[in-house]
Amino acid sequence: MDSVEFTADSEAKRVDAFLSAFLGLSRSYAAILISEGHILMNGKSPRKSDGVKAGDSFKVVFPKEKIPDITPKEIPFDIIFDTARYAVINKPAGIAVHPAPGHYDDSLVNGLLHAFNINDEEGAFRPGIVHRLDKDTSGLLVVAKDRQARETLSRLFRDRQMNKYYMAVASGIPRFVHTVVDTPIGRDRKNRQRMAVCEDGRPARTGITVKEQYKNAFLAEISLYSGRTHQIRVHLKHIGHPLLGDSVYGGTRETAFFVRQALHAHKLEFTDPFSDKEISVRAKLPEDMAELLAKLRTQG
Repeated sequence: MDSVEFTADSEAKRVDAFLSAFLGLSRSYAAILISEGHILMNGKSPRKSDGVKAGDSFKVVFPKEKIPDITPKEIPFDIIFDTARYAVINKPAGIAVHPAPGHYDDSLVNGLLHAFNINDEEGAFRPGIVHRLDKDTSGLLVVAKDRQARETLSRLFRDRQMNKYYMAVASGIPRFVHTVVDTPIGRDRKNRQRMAVCEDGRPARTGITVKEQYKNAFLAEISLYSGRTHQIRVHLKHIGHPLLGDSVYGGTRETAFFVRQALHAHKLEFTDPFSDKEISVRAKLPEDMAELLAKLRTQG
């Protein structure tokens, strides 16, 4: 058996959801660890529905066959911007950020440890990770190179001082050029693996600006004013324009040839907390999305 100990750096409504996000595990596996007594919170076995407060201490004991492998390994990604304290990388689609079932030794974390000297022992299974992208979303990620940098940059995200912009291809013909979706997001009661708009969810706000219109789809730039799980995907589904290729949130029928959600984190803007310089970083559309747009343009 192997174990890891850490302290929560944020609040959460449920222990299983917190552990899923913090350790990069599936929520169902986190629930199994809790039910089998492998989790201690503040020295006691929690229920999976217990709330988490910043400062709560955890000890997680992994069954040996389940322990993620965070051995450094070469993983393909581009380094877009690099400093002594942090870097900004361009994550390809199809790469999981954290080690998790099915991706124990080929996650982005493995690649970061191979590419950078990261001194972040308290980062446990997420060394250097400041924020996340879904496995099948491509684009820009900030990587911290030490514990203090991770905590400082994480605060920028929590305080909404890191401006994130995405390029998305969504289905349908919108009746707007620009709109803001301001509806709360929580766990889908009918399918616990998905998120949904719900009255008792957490506040979520998404800006959507149409850039190009096609026959039955459009390219939009998305700006985030909050950071909820699957926020862009859920809000676009909510207004009737799911992302093309999104098999979870209903955007599959229009583009059988595109096999992931058409979402790319293309721009980050923030003030460098270590130099006070204004930083603006961009990543061009990946090849698969560029090909998707080319096909849509030929359709009208």
